[in-house]
Amino acid sequence: MTNNELEIWVVDDDQSVRWVLEIALPQADMRTRSVERGEHLLEALGNATPDVLITDVRMPGMDGLTLLDR
Repeated sequence: MTNNELEIWVVDDDQSVRWVLEIALPQADMRTRSVERGEHLLEALGNATPDVLITDVRMPGMDGLTLLDR
């Protein structure tokens, strides 16, 4: 990893989407972290500040738009 890598967080209830992004993004020198639900992201964030957040809009529980509002 280099200091110039972007940190990308992925929130999607579809495991295959998370898996593809977890494989593809590091090949472009991006660090990834993924979670299944919006609530899980809020718990995991703590004081972290990812460079980019990719979120599904339609998820069970907290949808992507509500997540972005928080």
